[in-house]
Amino acid sequence: MLTAAAPVVELRLPANGELLFLARLVAEDVASSAGFRLDEVADLRLAVDEAVAAQARRADEGAFLECAFRCAGRMTVTVTTTTTSAFPPGPDEVGWHILRALTDSLDAWTEPAPGADGWRLCVEFAKEPFPWEY
Repeated sequence: MLTAAAPVVELRLPANGELLFLARLVAEDVASSAGFRLDEVADLRLAVDEAVAAQARRADEGAFLECAFRCAGRMTVTVTTTTTSAFPPGPDEVGWHILRALTDSLDAWTEPAPGADGWRLCVEFAKEPFPWEY
């Protein structure tokens, strides 16, 4: 497993459907490198896919998605984008329930966009590794 001093892996990509697969690939690599089991890696890939797709749908045209992957005992993923009028995903959406089922913690919030009009939408979730069975 990676230690608490593990660096944050950051990915910044256009908020369109053509490149979202890159976020899934990064999530898979970080989780695999940290020792997550194959089923946990699959859950993380699906959760990242849902989070980036939900954020891309809300993003303004020309906006970027910023993904941060941190792994220190558990994997935490934060996906942000900017928009002028939308709210982050929430419990009234099917995608939220998918994220809730695949992860151990889930949060979403809106904050003022730095240096611009509009909002920064944030979704963050974490996945704990299952204890190894001997």
